[in-house]
Amino acid sequence: MGDDVFRHKPKYPNMTLKFAVPIPPSVNHMYYNTRFGGKHLTKQAEQYIATSRAIINQCIEDQHWIVQDDNPWYYVDMVFYMPDRRIRDSHNCLKLLLDVMQGIIFKNDYYALPRIQSVEYDKQNPRVEIIVHVQTKSEREKAIYVISKENLASA
Repeated sequence: MGDDVFRHKPKYPNMTLKFAVPIPPSVNHMYYNTRFGGKHLTKQAEQYIATSRAIINQCIEDQHWIVQDDNPWYYVDMVFYMPDRRIRDSHNCLKLLLDVMQGIIFKNDYYALPRIQSVEYDKQNPRVEIIVHVQTKSEREKAIYVISKENLASA
């Protein structure tokens, strides 16, 4: 491990989980402040958690997803389908979205590598389509090479 962050070799490297959930409230809309200075989840955020976990749990059962006992890293690839053409920060939705997955897809969202692949428009069916899979050693090495070696060296 040396100078690397903590990671386990995945036991089930070929597993993939696919699902779609509603668009989560952004970090700007998921909390309210109490009179005493604390933060609490809004009713909208609490409802989102319940609804999304039910969807995800059903997909886990249907697709035979196995939560790994160890801690490999996971790619969480997402396509957002927004309900209108307003400018929104899709990345502001990641906090609640990853928190929802924690404990049912992976043990800790620390090990999630979120990748927003696209933001689209779908007035009839706004959602986030998600594919989760374990980061393999070759994917990790390729990412390090492409980002660090090719792009930064020529900058």
